[in-house]
Order: sequence, then C-alpha cells, then structure tokens
Amino acid sequence: MQRVLIDKISKNVYLLRLNDENTKYFEGLWYIPEGISYNAYVATLPEGVVLFDGWKHVYGELYVETLRQIVDFKDIKYVVVHHTEPDHSGSLKSLFNHVKNATILGHSFAIQLIQVFYGKLAEFRSVNDGEVVKIGKEYAIHFYHVPWLHWPDTVVSFLTGDNVLFTCDVFGSYGIPSKVFYEELTEEEKTKFRWFTQKYFANVIGHYVDWVIKNLEKLSQLNLDVKIIAPGHGPLHKEFNNIVTLYKALGSRKISPGKTIIIYTSMYKFVEDAVRIVVEELSRKGVNYRVYKFTDTYRDPESDIIGDVFDAENIILATSTYESDVFPLAKYIIDLLKMKVPSNKKILVMSVYGWGPVAGRKIMDSLMEKGFQVVGSLELKGSPSMYEEKIRTELNKLIP
Repeated sequence: MQRVLIDKISKNVYLLRLNDENTKYFEGLWYIPEGISYNAYVATLPEGVVLFDGWKHVYGELYVETLRQIVDFKDIKYVVVHHTEPDHSGSLKSLFNHVKNATILGHSFAIQLIQVFYGKLAEFRSVNDGEVVKIGKEYAIHFYHVPWLHWPDTVVSFLTGDNVLFTCDVFGSYGIPSKVFYEELTEEEKTKFRWFTQKYFANVIGHYVDWVIKNLEKLSQLNLDVKIIAPGHGPLHKEFNNIVTLYKALGSRKISPGKTIIIYTSMYKFVEDAVRIVVEELSRKGVNYRVYKFTDTYRDPESDIIGDVFDAENIILATSTYESDVFPLAKYIIDLLKMKVPSNKKILVMSVYGWGPVAGRKIMDSLMEKGFQVVGSLELKGSPSMYEEKIRTELNKLIP
C-alpha cells in the first residue's frame, strides 16, 4: 500500500495522509495490527496557505518533504493545531525548522503544551470558542472548542468556501483505508471501518464519553453547511449523518440488546473448563456472544476487548485466583473496563481457587464501586466439572 498519499479533496484543500503500518501499539498501549493513518490538511488559499495538523514526530521530515511538493514554505500563513497530542503535533518541530513566519492557531492551553513538548517554535495566537479568523475577503476559519475529545485543548475548525470541517481525533478511526472517503469503500470495508471507529472511540475517547453528546449537540446547533468531515485518522466523510449517528450511539452508551462478552484468564485450564459450560449454555439459549481469553498459549488484544464490550449488554468475567488475590491480567482488564467502558452492563463473575475464595469478592467490590450491576458471583474450588448445575443457575440470573 502507498505509504504517503496526496489528494485534493476540495477546491483549495489537500489531504496529506501517512499510512503507518509500523506502529503496533497505539499510544504504546492499544494493539492495532490494522495500522493507522495520520491525516494532515493543506488549504492553498489566495491570501496564503493554511496547514491543519501534522504527523507523528518520527515522520516529521517526511511530512516536510511531502508538504514541499504542494506549497512554497514562504506562503504559509497559519498552522492550525486542533489537538497537541504528538501523533498530530509531532511534526511541528521539523516544520518550523523550515517555516519562519507562520503563526500557530489553537486553544490557549495548546501553547503551553507545545512549549513543554517542543520549545518555542513560532508566534502563537489562541482562538476563542466561536472565533472567526478571516483569510482575505473570501475565506474564513471558524473555531469551536470541543473539550475532552479527548484532550482539554481540543478544537475543531470549519473552513468556509470549501465547507470542510476539520475534526482531528473526533470521528477518527484505526486502520488504513483503501480510499480517501468512507463512502468510496466497499461494503465489506465499510463494515471493517465501523468496527475500527468503535474500537478507536472506546480506546481513546471512552474515558470522556460524558463529553461526546454535549459537544455533538453544540456542533449540530451551529447549522454548518458541512460538505466534508476531515478527521485526523482514517477515512474522510461526505455523508455527515453516517459518522455522527455512530458517535451519538456510542456517546449515549447505547447497548446492543443481548450482546454478551466473555473475558477469561486461565492458568491451568480450570477456568477454561468453566467457560466451556457457559458457552454451551449460551449457545443453547441462542445468545449473541464473543469470547476473549488469556491463557498459557494465547492472549487476545485488550484494544479489541474494550472496543467490543463498549456496547455490550452483558459481561461474564472468569479468572483464576493468584496468590490470594485477583489474577494480575484479570485485574488489569478490570481496571481498563472501569476506565473506558460505560457502567450500564450486567456482569457475572466467576473465579476458581485452590487455597481460598477471595478473588470473586474483590472483583465484585471493585466493579460495583464503579456502578456496574454485578448479578452474581461464583467461587469454584478446584475443577468446575463438579459445579455444572450451579454455573447454569447463576448464568440464568444474567440471561434468563
């Protein structure tokens, strides 16, 4: 696949896309074998050039060389920073080794972050919520603060004339699309990118879900005539409602009725045996379920788990007890669930122990403290084969 893509998306705006297949763990945490793209934009306006965001720092010089194919650096008037996370702002230092007279536009907090990340690079002009920066007589950039999507300095901007809404991480996704626009993808690839968007949302924005609907309502009330949504990752969008509808569903914590996620850790297959009984019963009931596991031969990605469980109705957590405590990997997954996932879930907890029944109670207390509805807890001593009827009974409390 082409690593760098330059594409003119409107009368004056170019997309500069970097397809990154090297990053395997986004933010050093989330496993993304699907890769990720960094979308930067360039508006070549009659009164000057405006840059919108950039690429990750390791691609700073490549960004500069790509930009050089489109513009003369002396014509660059403004550099818009919607969000200072280094996967978008990282190329600033390379850029300002070559650009001397441009002004950075962004949230007032962004200048503090830029300076601590990269030092003083250029003149900075903070933009207020709703502020309009005119570029000559014909064009203007409207700025809107959308805090905590997903940093406090996040803004989006709307370029009049071209009617492009630049949104950075908002409406972004994992994955490397084969086309520029979502609407140009095959139905199969659209399905993949809906999943990549949900996974990205849960991983990156999930902790700040309370802010999603507030900011979507704010943007919708502006009645902007948006022709293109241009995010910082993934495909662009021509149909405003497609991506906004998905975001509204995720932001409102909408669940998929009956969707059940099983997450288990198993040291010596005792927990796996218990899960086998659960799976048999769910299959008999015709339940929509998916299994994620951590065993001595296999581990599922935490990124997929958090993405998939975000809209689930039911969760079954099964784990080994470890040194009179919760198994460490289970504890880690539980912490991620508490941090990233809405608490409108029903949960059944199962733990297997040899020495003493402590893990189940600790898991229950931890989840209930965060607001999850724990409908049952099973502490199984030794082999689960002796507890088949008990497991099925407890499962009926979760899914009658």
